[in-house]
Amino acid sequence: MADDDKRISIPLEGLDDSRRALLDLLQNLRRTLYLYAPVVRPELYDDPEVLAAIRECVVSQPKIRLHWLLPPAREWRGTCPRLVQLSERLTTALVLRTPSPQESPNRRELGQTFMIADESAMLRFSDPRRLLGEYDARPSERMKELLELFQVLWSRAQADSDLRRLGI
Repeated sequence: MADDDKRISIPLEGLDDSRRALLDLLQNLRRTLYLYAPVVRPELYDDPEVLAAIRECVVSQPKIRLHWLLPPAREWRGTCPRLVQLSERLTTALVLRTPSPQESPNRRELGQTFMIADESAMLRFSDPRRLLGEYDARPSERMKELLELFQVLWSRAQADSDLRRLGI
């Protein structure tokens, strides 16, 4: 049986499903969380419970690293003040970058949000504005492809100038 046949995939249909899946992902996080998000939804990324879970991960496991590729901060920092505050406090563990403007917006994957935890679980929003997608609790070929894409994007990304002014 192929890896994809063994997958456990849970559909995500809105904020409540997405919050539960993200909290589960964070609860099981041991090393790294890679996030690519073309849209930052404050209801999810500035949620006190989600941010508390991130803080707890880093405090209880200081070697955890969160590498997040987000749109320019001017697009979301006003609606996500708690996320900005947390990133100010966790500058070593939570690294925020902005994708290079040269990245092709025509690539289908760049219109989606994806999070990959410990290279073994993935949360993906095919529609990040409505938080519609799926949570896969096991590795898959698709996850490996998105992780490779993330690594390419990360290598070309830059620190956000708005966040740099804040010391992030």
